[in-house]
Amino acid sequence: MAQQTVVHFTESLDLFAHAQEVIAGGSQTSSKRPSAYALGAYPIYAARASGSHIWDIDGNEYIDFVNGLGPIVLGYCYPEVDAAIAEQLGKGIIYGLLSPLEVAAADSIIDAVPAAEMVRFLKGGAEANNAAARIARAYTKRELILNNGYRGWSDGWSASRNDGGIPSALEQSIRQFTFNDLNHLEDLFRTHDNQVAAVTLDAASMGKEPEPGYLQGLNDLAHKHGALVIYDEIVTGFRLAMGGAQEYFGVTPDMATFAKAMANGMPLAAVVGSKEVMQAAEDLVISITYGGEALSLAAAVATMGVMRKHNVHEHLHQTGELLRDGINAAAQRAGVALEAYGLAPIGGERFLDAGDAEEESLMWRFLLAGLAQRGVLIRRGGVNFITFSHTAEDVAQTCEALEDTLHELRRVRESGQLARAASETAAIAT
Repeated sequence: MAQQTVVHFTESLDLFAHAQEVIAGGSQTSSKRPSAYALGAYPIYAARASGSHIWDIDGNEYIDFVNGLGPIVLGYCYPEVDAAIAEQLGKGIIYGLLSPLEVAAADSIIDAVPAAEMVRFLKGGAEANNAAARIARAYTKRELILNNGYRGWSDGWSASRNDGGIPSALEQSIRQFTFNDLNHLEDLFRTHDNQVAAVTLDAASMGKEPEPGYLQGLNDLAHKHGALVIYDEIVTGFRLAMGGAQEYFGVTPDMATFAKAMANGMPLAAVVGSKEVMQAAEDLVISITYGGEALSLAAAVATMGVMRKHNVHEHLHQTGELLRDGINAAAQRAGVALEAYGLAPIGGERFLDAGDAEEESLMWRFLLAGLAQRGVLIRRGGVNFITFSHTAEDVAQTCEALEDTLHELRRVRESGQLARAASETAAIAT
């Protein structure tokens, strides 16, 4: 049985109270806000991390499956990557001249990614998706983009779900389509004949896999109507396979965007594509001061080097499958309708019998708090990011902690005490 301890978060909670006074929302990243986990019963601030483990500022240690929301693919403080960063740090971070690492990193990506004949570097996934959209519009001389999924926070992508501060005129520049439904996409092309610049999507994500023939059918349909296909590989890139989802599924888009795992935690993103399409960027103002920042480029070259040297992706799939099977077995033994699902390196969990949204939220709070008390961190309804550093022992400990927590969850649900128990987790923790 996994040992449950009384974990305290006093320092984290005190620091977060101050953060809310000086940082809008208390966090730089929406998905890292404590309210997205289990405030009061879940760690908030990290002190350090190594391999597959992380320590909070209150001194508690955890097996981590959040991993910075995905950038950590080899493991925290991976030796070869840290050595490359340290070596480059001794030479300089950024110059007024170009860095040779810009070429080396581009070559490494072109060697790995089927769609990549040319590369431009940026700093985050939203920037890369913005650049891809601008290049596609410039190349096709069209404005409308058909999109499925989340492409980042910027105005052009957020216009379809305008949550404030976005010019309403931009709402006409994007339309959403249904994944795995070519008929819906065909209808949109007919409605907006000769207007569509590109179709953008995640080729796969947690719980969303393409049906047989769908990706090739989407390529054919877009090209028939003179539009480009852009894969957002921010999550799947360098995780599902060395060349991302396009290699994994065997269908090559015209362009793709990458970030997260490509530099094992250093801030780096890229937009790639065929030479013909990417050359349209030559005359566009797609430019940032830190595009040639050398520490991140060195980290990317080193990360891809480790992936080529070792069976990284085989390990990600095998460990992810081990975790998925272990979670499902633990849930079955505990008698709780929790299902692990999705592609192994980026799988997740979901409750199948929550009565309503409020009950589901309470169940997630109880689960996250119970796992944290037992030394394991996962996201609320999110992705489990497997790394090259996760071990079979990590998985075994995680599944043991999960099973014990689910037994407790079943007991409090059956006794009608779920709301009380979920609220008490915060009281215990603080």
